[in-house]
Amino acid sequence: MFGLVPKKRAQDVAVRQDEGNPLIQFRREFDDLWNRFWGDWSHGLQSAGDGGWPNLSSNIEDQEKQFVLRAELPGFDPDEIDVQISGNLLTVRAEHKAEEKQGEGQRYQYGRFQETFTLPQGVLSDQIDARYHSGVLEVHLPKSEEAKAKRIAVKSG
Repeated sequence: MFGLVPKKRAQDVAVRQDEGNPLIQFRREFDDLWNRFWGDWSHGLQSAGDGGWPNLSSNIEDQEKQFVLRAELPGFDPDEIDVQISGNLLTVRAEHKAEEKQGEGQRYQYGRFQETFTLPQGVLSDQIDARYHSGVLEVHLPKSEEAKAKRIAVKSG
């Protein structure tokens, strides 16, 4: 049976705020307390002190004519996602950087995701199609004729 096998996953998140005046420090401490109680899901990322990324889900479906990889990547823009194939390895990378003014200080967010899949023989690598919509990346991996499942009749006797 053919299947895609997750090979490597890397995840990390970092958040930094400029030190300003005591009100900014109070605001940061209050935000940390609030986020520990309710959770911080801005841009689909958690703050660094909360253990990094939420559990991102990926699913591989073996269809008759193709494999379909679906990966939940909330908070990313399509131009922040990179899908590459090298030999029989398909790598999905996403990197998000955000900077926003908060009063007299600034808040920086950084998030990275990477997962590599080993492709089975018979994937038509020149026909792979990737689309990103509503936080979900969908990669279609067409099968060659040799890789498609064939039914074998079982005879009695």
